[in-house]
Amino acid sequence: MTQPTIDPALGLIDVDSPRSLRDVEGGVAVVIPAHDEEDSVARVVGDGFRALEALGVDGEVVVAASGCTDATAERAAAAGARVTEAAEGKGNAVLAGVKASTADVVCLIDGDLRYLGDEPLAVSLVAPILRGVAEATIADLYWRPIYPQLWLHGFFAPLAGRLLPEALPTFGTTPWSGQRAALRELWPTALPEGFTCDLAILLHWHDSGARLRPVVTDDWVNPQRPKPDLMRQEFALLADHAVANGRVDARRREDLEAWFTAVHAYMATYRPGEDDPQEFERSLLRRSLAELDAALSR
Repeated sequence: MTQPTIDPALGLIDVDSPRSLRDVEGGVAVVIPAHDEEDSVARVVGDGFRALEALGVDGEVVVAASGCTDATAERAAAAGARVTEAAEGKGNAVLAGVKASTADVVCLIDGDLRYLGDEPLAVSLVAPILRGVAEATIADLYWRPIYPQLWLHGFFAPLAGRLLPEALPTFGTTPWSGQRAALRELWPTALPEGFTCDLAILLHWHDSGARLRPVVTDDWVNPQRPKPDLMRQEFALLADHAVANGRVDARRREDLEAWFTAVHAYMATYRPGEDDPQEFERSLLRRSLAELDAALSR
């Protein structure tokens, strides 16, 4: 059987045409959501100002102090940031920080992040937007292979790959990252109060048709805080989004819940120091995909 010819219309492109992208003119706001980050916030504020200088733009550094009980706000102000208060919860902090800022491009950097690259992380996130290459960016963070990416291989990539496949290339390999930037008009005006706001922002950008690009970044560290319910909350957010947008029948919602519960139980069997992280990743991904296919075909 002869395949029909698909004309990609390459002949319509003038190979001598000038650059089609346009630079974005305007200021940059580095917004830092922070909850009890008195030990790190001054350093992160300093990185924000260094980023503005490296980018050669006018701008501002805004710290959204979220339900803080320590000296986060005072130390941020002493470091030169404009401080706005927010109710506890990262989503509340993001909304308050974006609202308090005035610049055309807004970049989020967590108040406890220590970035180990040569230049501040905000430079890498904002530069593609200023050059017109992207309208929004997310940090594709270097991930130390100390333990497998359970979140990505067990839950997010299988589920998003089945229900939202066009989004995966734009979300990068660390879509849980809170480090991102976007044109002001792309920021949502409502978010979940807690940490699911990070995924909610990505879904909002996807739904709005934003030109979102992951940006490969350098090494980093931050304190690890237990968030035992976060993965299930993010699963619920993604599954409900898929149902609401007709990507999966609502009658499959319980099947997806059972799939997540089973896969989450398998993730918990990982034994640090005994299991090979990369092999466990591969095993987890195979198992997760197989069980998801079975759940969706019942």
